[in-house]
Amino acid sequence: MRLKSPMLSMVMALMMGSCSATEEPRSTAPVTFQAHDIAEYRGGYAVEVADFNNDGLLDVVANSTGNPELVWHENPTWEPHVIVSDTRGIVNKAVADIDGDGIPEVAIQSSFAMQAANSEGINWVARSGGNPEGDWDAQPIDRFETSHHVVWVDLDGDGELELVNAPLIGPGSLAPTYDQDSASVFWYGQANWDRGIIADADIPGIIHRVRKVSWDTGGRDEILVASFEGIGLYRAQGMGDAMTFEKELISRGHVEAAPRLGSSDVGSGMSNGQRILGSVEPWHGNEVVVYTESDGVWNRRVIYEGVTSGHEVVVVDLNGDDRADIVANDNSRVTSNRPNATPGVHVFFSPEDPATGEWSYSRIESEAAMNGCVAGDMNQDGWIDLVCTGGGGVIRWYENLGQQDSPR
Repeated sequence: MRLKSPMLSMVMALMMGSCSATEEPRSTAPVTFQAHDIAEYRGGYAVEVADFNNDGLLDVVANSTGNPELVWHENPTWEPHVIVSDTRGIVNKAVADIDGDGIPEVAIQSSFAMQAANSEGINWVARSGGNPEGDWDAQPIDRFETSHHVVWVDLDGDGELELVNAPLIGPGSLAPTYDQDSASVFWYGQANWDRGIIADADIPGIIHRVRKVSWDTGGRDEILVASFEGIGLYRAQGMGDAMTFEKELISRGHVEAAPRLGSSDVGSGMSNGQRILGSVEPWHGNEVVVYTESDGVWNRRVIYEGVTSGHEVVVVDLNGDDRADIVANDNSRVTSNRPNATPGVHVFFSPEDPATGEWSYSRIESEAAMNGCVAGDMNQDGWIDLVCTGGGGVIRWYENLGQQDSPR
């Protein structure tokens, strides 16, 4: 393990202890977690939480390119309910209630491959018809090769969500560097699902993640794009089909030759009333990075460089101190060729000053490879939990037990 000294101190993970969910101010001290398995799940790629049956509890949905079914797991029994079946190469999904009936719809991306020539890239919208435990109806809305990441956002601030689709690569990009072509980002309105353009083949190499963010004041959402180019912020102007987009490059991320460059994922949070960004860099890289802004400049600080294959991040306040913490997932496996791999979930707790202080480190999962985590209060105890999945063969809920020295 390599630490960016003196930035980090090791703390024990997965310790059982007492906690408090009172409204008293909480310290910057780390919290501990207890793992609960939701389901065995081979080759998990991404996971999301949402209330599927309108009972007030967050349910769980995960996807895998090797699993032809997409199911949601009902909290608290984790009973599975099928959304779609017999669907090849499900690489991602996004969940939102777009019609206001209290039951979410699911955007799904399937028929994915790492080569454009082999990737049909089908984008679907699945609806439950008001009964999420029954049959769902999935309608294709577009096909674009290597469609890979998707998110619901309100780009024009009209109160209706648009769907954003980020293909992984341009059609000419090939392994191992994937830098021969540029990739695009698209959007779709609910009226007719026509394809609109956010970025027209102008992002070099790989786009790995696109994230919703409320960056500016007003009712519009913006998006952050993590790619070989680094971290880009896209703002919409205009309304509906007349929308145009402006890009602000926040950072180039890790700078090296392809494919070891840019950013693999980015998240946004608040610390001391100021925005911070967390990132794992480069693509499938080893660095955990925090960005803080000063005088209009985003300052890049590597707080850890010991993950083996960083895939996604979550930026969320886990200990209730009003400072966003950073969760980095590692989808590597320990093998004879990679005996020092660091699979699992790596958590970094913010100091009082995220720009200069010492971040506390806790590895809460060290056995199962994890591609991604999401945050949510799964048991309504006032502490934010994590739900993760990955190549380790499981969907796992990490229950936040709070800070050990805090009485219940």
